[in-house]
Amino acid sequence: MTRPKITVVGSANVDLTFRTPRLPVPGETFAGHSLHQGMGGKGANQAVVAARLGAEVAFVARVGNDGFATQAIDAYQTDGINTSFIQHSKNQPTGTAAILVDDDAENCIIVVAGANAELNADDVRSAKDVIADSNVVICQLETPVEAAFEAFKLARAANVLTMLTPAPAELVSDELLSLCDVCVPNKTEIAAITGCSVETQADCAAAAEQLRQRGVRQVALTMGGEGVLVLDRSGMSLIPASPVKAVDTTGAGDAFTGALAVSLAEGMSLADAATRAGIVAAISVTRVGTQTSFPSLDEINRWKQAENTA
Repeated sequence: MTRPKITVVGSANVDLTFRTPRLPVPGETFAGHSLHQGMGGKGANQAVVAARLGAEVAFVARVGNDGFATQAIDAYQTDGINTSFIQHSKNQPTGTAAILVDDDAENCIIVVAGANAELNADDVRSAKDVIADSNVVICQLETPVEAAFEAFKLARAANVLTMLTPAPAELVSDELLSLCDVCVPNKTEIAAITGCSVETQADCAAAAEQLRQRGVRQVALTMGGEGVLVLDRSGMSLIPASPVKAVDTTGAGDAFTGALAVSLAEGMSLADAATRAGIVAAISVTRVGTQTSFPSLDEINRWKQAENTA
């Protein structure tokens, strides 16, 4: 089978994950359980997931000229990712995230963009040929919107599927949505974009339909333990979440998005792709860390086999 080709345009971070009994309140100091250093950033996360699921992945990003940058690129190459389009910023450090995860698997995150803030349209244009040769181009908004906009324009011109994680949601414009084939928001993000309440499933359906009215062709609304609401030309359906004991939800949305892109590139319907992506996200939350928690294709197949024989 021909490997699906995915280009990811987005952020590259180093994650410092602190495990704590609970999340602190302002002014409070207490002992944590552990500290884990790993690689993160929504763009990098999605690229790693796609690569581990067998896709041929190119990553367009910016890092600093520091030790974190070397570690990050080495890790991406270990996963088989094409790092030719990662630029080095001279005056900014590699992006860094401080992540606090408590005993209930809830988290809060502080991100310093660093070199991510310098990703620009010229960087994206340097990858024009690989974008045109892709099945799917994925963007997020932890890097400047101009980079995502240029990537989507190039992809549309080449008839390549475009996929958007709309975070931070306040950066989403109608112009960007008009170039988006598949939008993958969570409930907080879709509420911010549409102004709709998302208290009930009917609310969520109305918000997803509003995205379609604003130019998005397909919506996969992730709702945590409630599952995923998918909407396309064939209608709307709710994909239930796989029941698991979560220990760390960091990166679960990126695990879902990367897997969704690969599945759509392989020709699956949106509903089938969301089902498979939900399994990938479910496995990821049973492990500590971000990219270290993402499963391989073999693990996904073993999970499916176990479910079929249960």
